[in-house]
Amino acid sequence: MGRLWADRRGSTLALMAAGLIPVIAALGAGIDAGRLYLVKSQLQAGVDAAALAGARAFAVTDGSAASRDKQAQAYFYGNFSKDYMGVSNLQLTPDFKTVSGINVTTVTARAMLPMTFMRIFGFQPRTMQAVAKAELQPRPLEVMVVLDDTGSMKSNLSGGRTRMVALKEAATDFVDILHQGASSPRDLAMGFIGYDVTVNVGNLLPSNAVKKIEGFNSFAGASAYGVSVPGYASGNYLAWKGCVMADATVKDVDKNRLTSETGAWDLVRSLPGEGSHPAIEPFFVPPMYVPNAKNSSGASDPASAYYGIYSTEPGNNLYRIDKSTFGEKGADYLARTELYRQYFYDYYIGLNNGDANKADDVVRRLDGSYYTPSAANRASNDWYIDWKRIPKYYDGAVWKDPASATVNPLGGSVDSGSKNTTPMPSPNWQCPEEAMPVRYGRMKSEYLSHITNQHGAIYPANGTIHHAGLLWGYRLLVRDDVFTRANPTTERPRRALVFMTDGVNEIGESQNGYLDRTFTWYGRWSDSRIAASQSNTETQMLRRFEKTCANIQREANPPEIYIIALVANSAAIDTAFNNCAPGRVYRTSSTDELRRAFQDVAAELVDLHLIQ
Repeated sequence: MGRLWADRRGSTLALMAAGLIPVIAALGAGIDAGRLYLVKSQLQAGVDAAALAGARAFAVTDGSAASRDKQAQAYFYGNFSKDYMGVSNLQLTPDFKTVSGINVTTVTARAMLPMTFMRIFGFQPRTMQAVAKAELQPRPLEVMVVLDDTGSMKSNLSGGRTRMVALKEAATDFVDILHQGASSPRDLAMGFIGYDVTVNVGNLLPSNAVKKIEGFNSFAGASAYGVSVPGYASGNYLAWKGCVMADATVKDVDKNRLTSETGAWDLVRSLPGEGSHPAIEPFFVPPMYVPNAKNSSGASDPASAYYGIYSTEPGNNLYRIDKSTFGEKGADYLARTELYRQYFYDYYIGLNNGDANKADDVVRRLDGSYYTPSAANRASNDWYIDWKRIPKYYDGAVWKDPASATVNPLGGSVDSGSKNTTPMPSPNWQCPEEAMPVRYGRMKSEYLSHITNQHGAIYPANGTIHHAGLLWGYRLLVRDDVFTRANPTTERPRRALVFMTDGVNEIGESQNGYLDRTFTWYGRWSDSRIAASQSNTETQMLRRFEKTCANIQREANPPEIYIIALVANSAAIDTAFNNCAPGRVYRTSSTDELRRAFQDVAAELVDLHLIQ
């Protein structure tokens, strides 16, 4: 026994066995501590991403994949899988609140992490938690939104909505997201402009920017005729509403988008009336159709107060001077001015078909006798317009007086060319409502009201000119020296121009069967103002769009350009859009895609940061 007691051989194994217990405990604690750290770190990364994503989509609550809850979930689970490191009871709780006018998104995540080695020592699963908060980071943001108000916006999209209805919903989402819960963020300035074949910016321009045309936007001398001519706003539907023609330009600009031809004033940031930049002309639509006169039942009625027309032209639309507004002398004064003289002569001289048939003549000598048509007589000043003989506008049921041509905000609410039209018989036909300049301090409700009430599909329609909307959206945004705004900070603003279209540049080149009746931003289409060959005019419009984009990109503080195209475009337009807004072109073909595009653009423009 003594020898056994003194024998030390093999005792190392026992000592090792006894020593392994604390070693294993230390090693297991290290491994499990590492697992706790990894889970905590990844859990925090997940809630950080979720909070930022939820904050970007704060205003989207429609339950779609773009909604704030779905976005928070998608970004969290994109960073933290449900079985990461063997966790269980994973809970994600996003919370959205508005605190002192600022949207605050809080995302909390909890998970149970079972122990591995340490559980043999009685350690239970640990509850891990991570919290993140995100809010809007104040920074001045100036945005101009260019919206398509063309007649094709009445067409249906998937989901039972027309393009115009879907656009208004998408633009509302856009405003909601940018406001981030506040009713009037001090650092946000936004503007809107609608376009079709022209834009309405005239009343926003300095007085020297627009040419004066007697009887339309200038009334000096009216007193000589003993008549006071009211403005458009007071009910004179013949007075100028504010739409403008294209700037003075040159024909056939080249295909190099990076150059702007001398004299092509329709490509640049300068404004009409500045330096050598010529003043712009007010836009108006001359009489387009000459129908046969009919009474309210549709029968020919040459014996009525409105005489039969010597013409076989198709269609039944026309505008006429409202005698009750001006009186005969006042109406005569308007016709003898630069604006109306040419067009009334041209459109009604065909009635003058001999002295024996003068009862229906609109163009008459000052003494009321027969006026003999001739090139020389046309330039004379010895004729007048007999207003009693100008037919009213016949809409297929009744004769009507001139309409206001105010854009019908319900235009495009249903897919019907006969419902919710914008009245046609007016020199202001095809004229969108006045643009909203970029300005700080507006209430969110003002933007929403503008979207609802100042935009609509304008039809009957002449076409689409992208360039009109882009150019004036550009000028209204960057020319803050003229279109002033009060930046509440000393920081240079971030700027963005969001351009929306539902199609290609196109013009109804044979309006009602007569090529010279189509009237656009570039005047009568038959005049071929921007191309020597009429067939090349739409190519020229696209080139001008591209050159204007290049000028925007060269600005000292260039706006970020986003293009949202609602329908498939041609290869040439795809190239032009990609060059104009690299990486920021959204091609959409459905209601959901259109809304998602506006939501994504707004989310990109919102600067967010984590506060926890």
